[in-house]
Amino acid sequence: MSLVIAPIFVGLVLEMISRVLDEEDDNRK
Repeated sequence: MSLVIAPIFVGLVLEMISRVLDEEDDNRK
């Protein structure tokens, strides 16, 4: 079961990080 949740959890974390980086880039501009 963990093998199925792991990839999804990682995907969500990467998406959150990408959103934060995008927000920081917008603020810098």
